[in-house]
Amino acid sequence: MSAQHHEDLDGSAPPPTDHSPTLTGVLLALSVATTMAWLALGARWDHAGNLALIGAALVLHGATWLRRGARSPLTLRGALIALGVCLAATVVVPLHHSRDLYLYDIYGQAVAEHRVSPYTTTPAQLGDPQLDLVAEKWHDQTSMYGPAFVALAAVVSRAGGGSELLVRLSWQALTAAAAMAALILVARRTRDPMAVLALGCSPVLLATVHDAHNDVLIGLGLLAVVLLVDDHRYVLGGGIAALVIAVKAPAAVPIAAVAVWLCWRRGWRPALWFGAPLAAAITTAYLAVGGREALQPLRENAGDDSRFALWQPWRDARFEELLAHGVRWRTTLETVRDEMTTYALVLLVVVLLVALWRYRRAGHPGEVAGVAALALMLTSTYVMPWYPAMVLPVVALAWRSRTSRLVQVQAGFLMLAYAQGPGIEPSTGLGQWFEQRAAWINLALLAAVVLWSRPQVLAPSRPAARRRVETDDPLVHV
Repeated sequence: MSAQHHEDLDGSAPPPTDHSPTLTGVLLALSVATTMAWLALGARWDHAGNLALIGAALVLHGATWLRRGARSPLTLRGALIALGVCLAATVVVPLHHSRDLYLYDIYGQAVAEHRVSPYTTTPAQLGDPQLDLVAEKWHDQTSMYGPAFVALAAVVSRAGGGSELLVRLSWQALTAAAAMAALILVARRTRDPMAVLALGCSPVLLATVHDAHNDVLIGLGLLAVVLLVDDHRYVLGGGIAALVIAVKAPAAVPIAAVAVWLCWRRGWRPALWFGAPLAAAITTAYLAVGGREALQPLRENAGDDSRFALWQPWRDARFEELLAHGVRWRTTLETVRDEMTTYALVLLVVVLLVALWRYRRAGHPGEVAGVAALALMLTSTYVMPWYPAMVLPVVALAWRSRTSRLVQVQAGFLMLAYAQGPGIEPSTGLGQWFEQRAAWINLALLAAVVLWSRPQVLAPSRPAARRRVETDDPLVHV
């Protein structure tokens, strides 16, 4: 899907062409250079210099997709080569904030070396020499990742062996390869170098690849799912969707939105061809690793909160209220977690229903997946700056769309909010301002999703729900 070949919802023509690709190239080059400087140096600074570098990178990148009709300074092949070099550079830079990749590795070691289930055995119980590399807060946490990811972690752990350097490079190389594959898919579908550059030069994507977060893998998988569904390859799309969910369970939300779109636009039979292999594969995968046992860590950690999520002020107020009434701390914690989980789920369902109705005329499943993933991140009780990487490849298919802009805004907000690293109290005035107003920022973005966001590409025909499907219509299942 190339957004530049379609009219907007109001029937207006595409934006006028900008005949100054040089300026676009300068902005993108400066954005990437500033991002790399932040990864190498600035992320280790404590105060304003840190925010200045990542803020400059985000502004420079944002200026690219806000300019109407920006033209690429590179050909499609040139853009892919340049971005391949950028991704390779992120791999050789030492880690700056998150050490989640070492947690991935120790879950893999549980399977590959210790022959135990990471769903019932914590990292601290393994007695593994790599434990010190894992952030202390995760030492007693069983795996919240799906069976497909645990299996992948076991393979990568074998490649890394006992070497800290090889473990890091293995995971970084894997996520860089996934990001490159996503860029190639976007290039093949859109034939638009600017769509490729808008995705590949994103400070959020580069930082996520650098820290080797598995959200890049989810982003690639979700992109593959929407492209396969768009091409009527439903069974294969359902199989890939199952793998994505078996990496990280929340990915089920945008995939479910694709299934709803498919049923509405093309009928229940394509939706069945998509959903049947998905359900069968997910059920089989979780049964193979213990069934309910593998889902227990997800249930136990539902309601976990992060400082810049929507629910933080309400959580703090409720926590203080219960403690003031003499409720025990542990009981208070469990009560607040349960309440926040319920509130977040209800809000997510409401926002999804409204968003799916507004996107009922969407001509491409990627737009529906994008807005559903954005709704998930905005309503969640726990959100990190690398989470938007799971949806950036999908929204790059229509990189000028309103959904894409909202995703970029949320991603930029999270990058600035967590510029000093997760778990570290902000030491700058801007960081404190973000923390105090995080709930309002999230509410404003939610309002934009409900009231302002809309599909950029429209379906040319009536939905299947309102017409009789012809019996001789071609349907390609695989």
